[in-house]
Formats: sequence, structure tokens, C-alpha cells
Amino acid sequence: MKHDHTTPAQPLNLPMAQSGAPSPSFVSSWGDIPPGILGERQPSPLQMGPPATSATDLALQLLNHAVFNQPLPAPCNAHPRMGGLFGDPEPREWYPRSGWAAAPSERGAKYAVVYSRASIALQVAMREWIPSLYFDGVDRFDDLDMAQGMIAWRASRPAVGEHVDRLSYDILDPAMMSRCFFWVERNIRPLLSSLLPITDQFESSRRSFFDPRHTNRILLRLRRAQRGFQMILKVEEDIITQLVKLVASTPKLQTKAKGQPRAVATEVERSVERTFATVESRLRRIIPHGDVETVMRMLVIVLTKSLEQSQTDAADRAA
Repeated sequence: MKHDHTTPAQPLNLPMAQSGAPSPSFVSSWGDIPPGILGERQPSPLQMGPPATSATDLALQLLNHAVFNQPLPAPCNAHPRMGGLFGDPEPREWYPRSGWAAAPSERGAKYAVVYSRASIALQVAMREWIPSLYFDGVDRFDDLDMAQGMIAWRASRPAVGEHVDRLSYDILDPAMMSRCFFWVERNIRPLLSSLLPITDQFESSRRSFFDPRHTNRILLRLRRAQRGFQMILKVEEDIITQLVKLVASTPKLQTKAKGQPRAVATEVERSVERTFATVESRLRRIIPHGDVETVMRMLVIVLTKSLEQSQTDAADRAA
């Protein structure tokens, strides 16, 4: 029976284990980043205030700064709800630096390096945050495909493809999916083991779908019945595509704004609203019960910090 995610979830009481990949300092070529770190992590002591603005408004201010040289947004943060299955995701915060002003265009020479780095950062952040938000109660295991898919996604390693149009996993690319499953197979057992305090309480037939002793059977099912896993990977791809497309439009809008400022102002607003309506709809496919607004704000912060770091690194190399 399909579970209604709108109902309150029975709370989980698990050791706080964190699985995620470290944020890369620089991605110089296409490919996977180093494997995730499995281990215990204490809740972050960082206390953060309420956000200053929504994700949509934050992106609008960043784009208006880049195109029209308007003021940068005020400092902001994304602070996740605490107490998820995989521990507490790290809060994200941003302090104004350069924003999106130097974002390269789709045809720019720096497109591949800058946006592959941004994509990796976004993939790392989503794997850290979204499974933790999804598994907020034992009834999240009722949708077997989604539950196994979330665990597999958490176990996978972020990657970009060999071509500039492959900024994340493409579920239709056999080579990329083979690489994805290679890392799922390597990393899924510790995650399944971390679930034992909960899954050991299930009746035997249900428990077998999450039992680390049945890892090979679980992996076989993931390969044959990938509705949840493939949907999550497709959502990830769509979100990254939408965000990169928005940011990469900056140079074109900067040029166009010199002669048509009013038309461009309208275009900027519509582009941002359209982008985040799409991002929100994609997120709600996989975390309909989660705090999607905070996730979106987190994604804007991660993307912006990655772009700013790329700009800083380029300036340092040129010095």
C-alpha cells in the first residue's frame, strides 16, 4: 500500500551517522570525487537565526546584482531540521562576496570547470541533506522503492560526465550508471548496518529488504526495480540543469541589459520564478513531506559559494 507522506511520521531514535562526500576544493577534470566518509558526528553547535529571504528572492537579488549591479543580498543561512536518520546535515551560511557577477556563459571557456565544480558541490549537499530529511520516521520505509533508492543514492558518489552537457548522472547512459552502481555496491553495507536499530524491529520479510546480510539481493533488486533510485537521480539532474542554466544566462543578460533594461528586468524575474518553481516541483517528488524551502535556499548558498570560490581560485592563479 502506498504511504501517505503527508501524515506525521513516527520518530526515529538512531545513532547519528553521517555519510557524505567532502566538498572538493577544485575539480580539474571530469570524473568522480573521493569516496564519502562514514562515521559518527555530533550535532552541530552552530546556532543560526531565521533566514533573511526565500530561495527565490535570494536568487533574484543575486541575479539583479550580477546584471544591474544592484546591492548583494544580506548574509543568509540554511539551517536544517534536526533529528533525521542519518544525523544532522551541516548548516550552510553565506556572506556577501561577489555573487554571480563573474559566472561564465554556456559557451564560455570556463563553463566546464566552473559548473562541474558547482555540480559536484550541489550533489554532495543534496546527498547529505535530502536522505536525512526523508528518513524522519519509520513509516518512510513503507515505500520500499523510495527507501531503498534513498539509501542507494546516499551510498553513491557524485560524478560528472565526460562531456560538458553531463553535469550529473544520466540514467540513460549505461557507462555512468555502471560507475554509479560500482560505488553503491562499495558503500551501501555500512549504511544498511546503521539502520539495524530500526530495521531489526521489522517483521522478517520486510526486514530482509534492509538487512546488510542480504546486500547482494538488495543490490540486485535496485538494478531490476529502480523506480525510486532512478527518479531520485533524474530529480538531481533536473535541479542541477535548472540552476546552472539560470546562472549561465548571466553574461547574456548583462549584455542585453545595456540596451533593454526594462525588458531584461522582467526577464530576470520570470526566469528566477520559473527556475525555482521547477526546482520545488522536482524536490517534492522525492521529499513531499520535507522542508523544501530550506533545501532550495541551501542549494542557492552552495551554488553561490562554489562560483565565488572558482572566481577566487582563478584570480589566485593569475596573480
